[in-house]
Amino acid sequence: MSGRLLLLISTATAVGVTVLFPVLSMVVDALVSNGTVDLSIYRRLWQSGAFESLQNSLLLASSVAMASTVVGVGLGIVLGKVRLPFRGLFLALLTLPLLIPPYILALGWFDLLGREGYWGSLLFGFWGTWWVLFCVYLPIPLLLTILFLRQIDPRLEEAGRLVTGWSGVLRHITLPLIFPAIVLSFLLVFILAFGEQSVANFLRYDVFALESFTYFSAFYDFRTATALAVPMVAVALIILVVEQALVHKRLFRFSASHEVQMIDVSSFRPLLIVLLLSFVTVVTLLPFFALLYQAAEWQVLHETLAKALAPMARSYLYGILAATLLTILGFVSGYLIAERLPGVRGYDASLIFLFALPSTVIGIALILFWNRPATNFIYATPLIILFGYVGKYLAVTTKISQTGLSQIPRSQIEAAQIAGANGWQVFRYILVPLSRKVLFVAWMIGLLFSLRETTITMLVYPPGLETLPVYTMTQMANGDPKFIAALCLFMTAMVLLPIGVWGAVRKVRHG
Repeated sequence: MSGRLLLLISTATAVGVTVLFPVLSMVVDALVSNGTVDLSIYRRLWQSGAFESLQNSLLLASSVAMASTVVGVGLGIVLGKVRLPFRGLFLALLTLPLLIPPYILALGWFDLLGREGYWGSLLFGFWGTWWVLFCVYLPIPLLLTILFLRQIDPRLEEAGRLVTGWSGVLRHITLPLIFPAIVLSFLLVFILAFGEQSVANFLRYDVFALESFTYFSAFYDFRTATALAVPMVAVALIILVVEQALVHKRLFRFSASHEVQMIDVSSFRPLLIVLLLSFVTVVTLLPFFALLYQAAEWQVLHETLAKALAPMARSYLYGILAATLLTILGFVSGYLIAERLPGVRGYDASLIFLFALPSTVIGIALILFWNRPATNFIYATPLIILFGYVGKYLAVTTKISQTGLSQIPRSQIEAAQIAGANGWQVFRYILVPLSRKVLFVAWMIGLLFSLRETTITMLVYPPGLETLPVYTMTQMANGDPKFIAALCLFMTAMVLLPIGVWGAVRKVRHG
């Protein structure tokens, strides 16, 4: 057996035992009773109207995905192909809602609009939940569009410009070439919005992920909670099939980035800047200004910081450990997938499946599988949190690593092999050094996703070891609004701090 195949088996076994097998075990337990398939609980749930929330979730997720994809692709073209001042600032501000727990934005809008009046009543329910999730997931199609624009050969657009204007080029050349990014954006936003329950919980909109979470955490009805988790597994499987059929073969085989053909809009530039500034203000700045206004007392900030330090330290500890594991496993997984070993496509699909699963499902599966005396050293320690983070986000760091590895010239690897280097030496002395930037990006993204994760942590964290997102969410039920607003601001600062350090280090290195 080759070393690479053994590495694939070892990595797949580790992921399978820690997360994938618990999910499959949960599905079997929900569908099988006394050795036979038993669907009686689903008939009871259907008659009780529990599945009405599934319709709500599908409507919410599809509408959020459609709107954010359309707007995000348009913004991506503007910020990726039009020379504008402050492009980087606009992009950073629009990306901010994705980096923090979604309920922070919901709380900001509540502090801004309140509960009374037309806008306050509109906030609670479908439209408020839709708007917050739209703002949160808008950066996904925006960033993917900008990334894929850099993969377009500029000669194609130059040739198109000989026979038509930019509108024709965008319609007939650019958009078809970035179609995989558009489809992937829709699928990602759909599955993330479908599984998000904290915003809907705060804004009082009944979604399916909240049903399972409530039965499990509030009523301790494990049988019903597990049964309600199975349809979410089915939705994740459908998304996986669509992804594999439509976009998988056309993604993550990137060439070196091309210089983007820029669009000249000199006469419209002032108007475009005003429109962008207005949009950024509404989407990002207004809710944060409301939180800042609510918590703008030195004593409140001082007292809140004292209470938030311990959960914040735990958030960083879990995040750093998870990011390190995600980077190592993600790079190894990306390497194995890039080498196209036998059976690797099934492993790749399982990672995407786990990412597509709502966090509620992963949390419940981990509890049901690991909560037993023999595995108490895992369940009663932060290891269970790390299992959840790695299972949920390993697909992300894997795809980042796979994309980076695809841009390493094959000639360098072949030259090393001709010189007598074995597989380990190629991996250690060529692939790893040439992928340092990719590894750091993967680590940073793994850290950011781990810092913002709330649902998995809330379900599985051992007593007294909560993170700052969990601590904040538990305080939102009856806490002082000023205290909660301050917690949200500190949580935002907690996420922005690593990005700020990263930016400062880059600035010093590049002068």
